Amino acid sequence: MATSISICNENADKAIKTMMATVVGTALVPAHVNWALTASAMGAGVVAIGLCYDIKLTKDEGWKLVKQFILSAGFWFLSMNIGSKILSALMESTGLGYGAGVAMDAASSAAFAWAIGSTAKEYFQREYQGKSKLSKEELGDIFRKAFKDQKNK
Repeated sequence: MATSISICNENADKAIKTMMATVVGTALVPAHVNWALTASAMGAGVVAIGLCYDIKLTKDEGWKLVKQFILSAGFWFLSMNIGSKILSALMESTGLGYGAGVAMDAASSAAFAWAIGSTAKEYFQREYQGKSKLSKEELGDIFRKAFKDQKNK
């Protein structure tokens, strides 16, 4: 370990905040473009967090980890949050609901980014320290807790 774990964690926290700011910004973009931008930001964010722990991934590998983290959270969790994204897109498509739809999308996207970032941070931190990999259940627990904590802020 060339860099202390606390420095790696600080850098990862900065990368998570950047990822969150990016996805919140995408909430202003129309839904059909927003989803692609959000997905790209999530994949790039995971790659950036990995780099904090000297782990180099391609964007494709980063996106595969994002999918793994989300799927670990469970089908019910995923369905609820995709439903929220669709509802906010429908609200945005009406002139009257645009502001509320953007606000709902921004809050949901920020919580999702926080959960993905927090899960990636724990995942890479364990790898950096040479600890055993997290199980699917552990990944799901970390993801759901981080999402809930951010959503309740």
